[in-house]
Amino acid sequence: MEITSSLKITDKEIDQLEMHSVINVFTVLNSQLQLIQMNTDAPQILEAPIEAVGEFADAARAQSKERFSPESLSKFESILFESLNTLIRIQPVLSDGTKTEEFRNIFTEILKIAAIRVSELQRRWQNPDSWESHNIKEFEKDFRNFFHALEKNSKGKYRIIYNIAEQEEKDYLIQFNISGDNSTIEMPILLKDVIRDMIANARKYTPPGGTITIGISQKKNKIRFVVEDNGFGIPEDEISEIVKFGYRGSNVKEIVRTMGGGFGLTKAWYVTDKFNGQMWIESEVDRGTKVIIELSIPAAA
Repeated sequence: MEITSSLKITDKEIDQLEMHSVINVFTVLNSQLQLIQMNTDAPQILEAPIEAVGEFADAARAQSKERFSPESLSKFESILFESLNTLIRIQPVLSDGTKTEEFRNIFTEILKIAAIRVSELQRRWQNPDSWESHNIKEFEKDFRNFFHALEKNSKGKYRIIYNIAEQEEKDYLIQFNISGDNSTIEMPILLKDVIRDMIANARKYTPPGGTITIGISQKKNKIRFVVEDNGFGIPEDEISEIVKFGYRGSNVKEIVRTMGGGFGLTKAWYVTDKFNGQMWIESEVDRGTKVIIELSIPAAA
């Protein structure tokens, strides 16, 4: 089904969509910090980084440009790891049996993603509708890091693998291919955001053991992105509704716990429409979902 409906959203909701990816990073950081805090005998040690994460999230919602810089992120990183190191010394094993040290790698991976998001955010603020050229190998590497962070954040609940011969019962099989007219592809920064969101959505709404197939192709003057999963799917009569702000499929509301706001597909359609593109959603309950986005590349890109 091609999505053609007009989005009825407020300026405030547009701000949320454009900052969605950044806010998600700090939401994940906050959830990990609170998880530790719930299982430690010294919860006060984590008050400073939790407060700092909240300030970043509030600044993102307000699009406060002064707050987002490599310097502010580096300062936060120091606060975070200083608190974590203190906790590792006084309580190496949390009350749930988790080794406190295990969170060091998790935070390191999340902060790598945060640094990328902040850099992209600054470039987007400078040139809101600009297109960027991405080296295909570097783009693939960036997304491998993204998948790795997703896996780390699961704390062993699942693995992400790339070879079907290695897939076990609770592994996600990721098939990811990019092709272009040469060694680069062109896209708006916001589309890269959408690609990450759509992949995260596919993972979220596909049980462990599933397959997620991602393709990006640039030919001549068009860029095409496709993500397909074999997850829960969307009820047929809700496909046209699923792009509405905050809407979640009726078949997953009670199945999938999520910290998201339910506007990943809203953002995908908003960005597609913003750049005069086309978007299709194909889905069937209990068989999976396929999202296709196609944009024409402007001559000046």
